Amino acid sequence: MRRVGVLSVGNDCPGINAAIRSVVVNAIEKEVEVMGIKDGFEGLLNDKVDILVRNNVSGILHQGGTILGTSLFIPESDEDLTAIKNKTIQYGITGYIILGGRNAVRAALNLQKYGIPSIIVPATIDNDLSFTDFSIGFITALEHVTQALDIIHSTAESHHRVMIVKTMGAPGGWLATFGGLAGGADFVITSSDVLNPKELVQTIQHRYESGKRFSLVVVEDGVKLPDEIIDECKCSNESDPAEVVGLYIGRKLNLEWRYTNLGYIQRGGTPAAIDRIIATQMSARAVELVKMGKFYHAVGVKGFIVTEVPYSDTLLNVRPVDFYIKQLAKLFY
Repeated sequence: MRRVGVLSVGNDCPGINAAIRSVVVNAIEKEVEVMGIKDGFEGLLNDKVDILVRNNVSGILHQGGTILGTSLFIPESDEDLTAIKNKTIQYGITGYIILGGRNAVRAALNLQKYGIPSIIVPATIDNDLSFTDFSIGFITALEHVTQALDIIHSTAESHHRVMIVKTMGAPGGWLATFGGLAGGADFVITSSDVLNPKELVQTIQHRYESGKRFSLVVVEDGVKLPDEIIDECKCSNESDPAEVVGLYIGRKLNLEWRYTNLGYIQRGGTPAAIDRIIATQMSARAVELVKMGKFYHAVGVKGFIVTEVPYSDTLLNVRPVDFYIKQLAKLFY
């Protein structure tokens, strides 16, 4: 009987439990044993493993986070990779189903160099992996950003303020761009575009001159701001970019502003229906690949069609937001 290890690598996101549930249920159907590995590869090295059966995943479909825990640890050294290979042999693991984003891809590619089989299932709110239209967790996080902007909108309008809202999602810009479009943002700043300071000021100024005495500006965490803005605010490149944008607007337009960091509410909570569905679909396909012995593939979706692509360094390429979507968002500034 084949035995597959399932684990999460990198940050958590809504829908990972749905993926784990799908792995276990589909594996049992195909007579594949599932070993749950707690806290990523760090947990494997510390023997934090258990066989998972159907009862272990009953009732977790709607739960956020991951029942297995996760870790940011990426095995890179010869010592770590050799130890993982030995653990793989020790526990009789045929291969791994790795749930995660860019860190998971890096881990899988490192394992491949040591002949350790795996399959990647994309799970990240960043949604910027090159091999899939949607990653598990993105839609839920997008709903959280949209809801937050809806809430902030009313207080911004009441107090005639510029509200700066910081999102996760770097460097692809998906969460900020789509959240801004869905939540009615008046300007969106992401790592995937070069910010034009003049355009930012003119957009906000035009709104106030036309009688709209408030604005919502979405700023992606980690965005690199132009030196012009950094110098004007007497800040440094290490300063929080969202706060710097607020300072810049305040200085240039003499407007009152406030800053909100959405933080970890974007990654938490009950997964949306779409995230549950694609998690179930992609994980079911991953189990099929295990059964066929077809490892070293990354599973994804194109629309609602499940796909798989062989491992290569191109899996690490950042998939930018479509130019049309960016232009569409700007129509509403």
